[in-house]
Amino acid sequence: MPSPSHQTLRADAVVIGTGAGGAPVAAALAAAGLEVIALEAGPRLSSADFTGREGEMLARLMTVGISQKSGMELYAGSCVGGSTVVNDALCWRTPPEVLQSWRRQYGLTGLASTRFGLYVDRVWRQIHAEPTDRSHLNRNAHMLAVGAARLGWAASAMHRSVRGCVNLGLCNLGCPSGAKQSTLLTYVPEAEKRGARILADVRAVRVEVGEGAVRAVEALRLSPETRAPVASLRIETPRVCVAAGVLGTGALLLRSGLGGGGGDAPVGRGLQFHSSAYVTARFREPIHGFYGPTMSYAVTEFADVNGRRGPGFMLENVSTAQVTTAAGLPGFGAEHERAMRALPHLARAVVVLRDRTRGRVSLDGSGNGTARFEYDPVPEDRLRMREGIRALARVYLAAGAEEIYLPVNGLAPVRDEADLAALDHLDLDPHRLSLLYAVHLFGGAAMGGRRATSCCNEDGAFWGVRRLWVSDAAALPSNTGVNPQVTIMANALRVADAIAETA
Repeated sequence: MPSPSHQTLRADAVVIGTGAGGAPVAAALAAAGLEVIALEAGPRLSSADFTGREGEMLARLMTVGISQKSGMELYAGSCVGGSTVVNDALCWRTPPEVLQSWRRQYGLTGLASTRFGLYVDRVWRQIHAEPTDRSHLNRNAHMLAVGAARLGWAASAMHRSVRGCVNLGLCNLGCPSGAKQSTLLTYVPEAEKRGARILADVRAVRVEVGEGAVRAVEALRLSPETRAPVASLRIETPRVCVAAGVLGTGALLLRSGLGGGGGDAPVGRGLQFHSSAYVTARFREPIHGFYGPTMSYAVTEFADVNGRRGPGFMLENVSTAQVTTAAGLPGFGAEHERAMRALPHLARAVVVLRDRTRGRVSLDGSGNGTARFEYDPVPEDRLRMREGIRALARVYLAAGAEEIYLPVNGLAPVRDEADLAALDHLDLDPHRLSLLYAVHLFGGAAMGGRRATSCCNEDGAFWGVRRLWVSDAAALPSNTGVNPQVTIMANALRVADAIAETA
């Protein structure tokens, strides 16, 4: 078999990743006059390519990691635009409590300043974050709102980054109408207009460092059809910004020999997520939860940010698309089929937990540089997840649901509050849940004020390596308690300004 061909390129800066953490950096550096190359391991698709077919689009647009002990599933976008292409377009400003903790615990004074708020404002405008009005609150969201109102719980519609949403219910599969303002439609075109080159189907393998400074990025070109390597690529550059997502950034740095083997930087440590589990309810009347925005309404009663003093979880409505609904329902065989036959009558929501657990990413030792994730929810998180599931069931009971399917294998459907007693002494070990997953991933290359306890300084610059930065959620030292895309983008713009100052 012939060896793959090789190509060498040169650029003033290389950005690895084109999602919320990478595309804003590419656009800002190109605007500053740098010759920029942005690498994306996934394919580049346009709005016309988004077919809405679940199996096809999930396979083409997403990647998954599995935690070794718990079996917890970790999802992220893998395409030009990254997770912003497959997320729910939800927009939250960084909670003040989070910024204060980052200053107090990690020495990140720059993120706690009023200047960071200006970056948030800038992102808010650029991705067109707007309130979700009543015309975009489907019956799925409505049932969550009704239940919360009857219980007297704090709840509201969320902001979304959209222009002219047409309620297709395909946010997680790529928006065919072009309404969702992902980085594919915002920062990526802006970067290209300024001269940046976006190389899709190119996986970064290693950052080459010599004499304490960045020299190049080594990468592989992938076949769009098979995803197998077809050529090698070396990009010589004096600046590299890593934004490969939490599933990619830590492993890339470790493959590059940075932070492992007794080095100062604790690369791969401190992962923290928003663990999530679904609750599904059957109503007498049709809900048609597969139409309209996939997420638009949140119960914030139990949050521990934005002035709330709860245990630290939110309840958010989610789509009842066929594949993901089937994956989240408990049970097997005829029991599972009976629930799915009622799909038009199902409403569904997710517990979004602000975890206390910390995990890590390492390399699996196979010699291939494959990432290995360890994230085993601590007892406190399992207890709070149980209470989140109970709270969500109560919302649906208050809204008039006839039957509620808890995400716990072996539990009978809930029909009244007395049935919830089955949860009282149940330890929700991840293996008991029908699906425990996370899409909001943080850490592994965190910023901080001290080299001994962080990977990067507060400008995202990697300790001990000149002109290497991290700008994605891997650089954030903890979870945010809210959907994080605005926080990630704002921090990316802040890091980009620090990079531009080296030009």
